[in-house]
Amino acid sequence: MTKVVVKPMQWMHIKDLHDCSPMAEDDFECMKDVRAALAKHGKLDRFALHLIHKHFDVADDEILVEYSDAQTREQFFRVEKADSPDAKQSIPTTWTLEQMEPMARCVCATRPSGHLGRHETGVSGELEREPAIA
Repeated sequence: MTKVVVKPMQWMHIKDLHDCSPMAEDDFECMKDVRAALAKHGKLDRFALHLIHKHFDVADDEILVEYSDAQTREQFFRVEKADSPDAKQSIPTTWTLEQMEPMARCVCATRPSGHLGRHETGVSGELEREPAIA
């Protein structure tokens, strides 16, 4: 099995969102090629594309951790230390391919019992509940 390296999503050479160029014809051609590769491997229902961008800097020892709340249908990201309990128990969800080995840049927080919603804190035993309104 190929090793997946977990790195921060917002590494230094990434452009801020407002500095990213609009989609161009060569982007669509690239997407067609990526789609063809995914179709060849039967992975169209597993992977998607994402515009690499940043809104703020993230340090080398940090990573974006995705949280969601199914009841309120909200999804958000929190910067956490890459070695935090939630980051360690997470599922990588966004990778970059600039290296030969895929590098996870964003992870989704989970518990053994399932997905970790935004109102849960702690990593074991009884979960503490945060207020529903931040």
